[in-house]
Amino acid sequence: MYYHLAGRMATAMEVLEATTNALVEITEKLKLAQQTTEEMFISAADDEIPGSPDGEEVPK
Repeated sequence: MYYHLAGRMATAMEVLEATTNALVEITEKLKLAQQTTEEMFISAADDEIPGSPDGEEVPK
């Protein structure tokens, strides 16, 4: 019984670790995408930003 339980726990822990690592990787990719887009937005002139009328301030 113990070996059965230990085996099942080890399998469950491996799946949990893989899921956690995947979530960390996804989170890092989303953060990088957000940071890159923010840098693009900040460095763009107002007339280069879609939806930004010439001469009007873009809401932040």
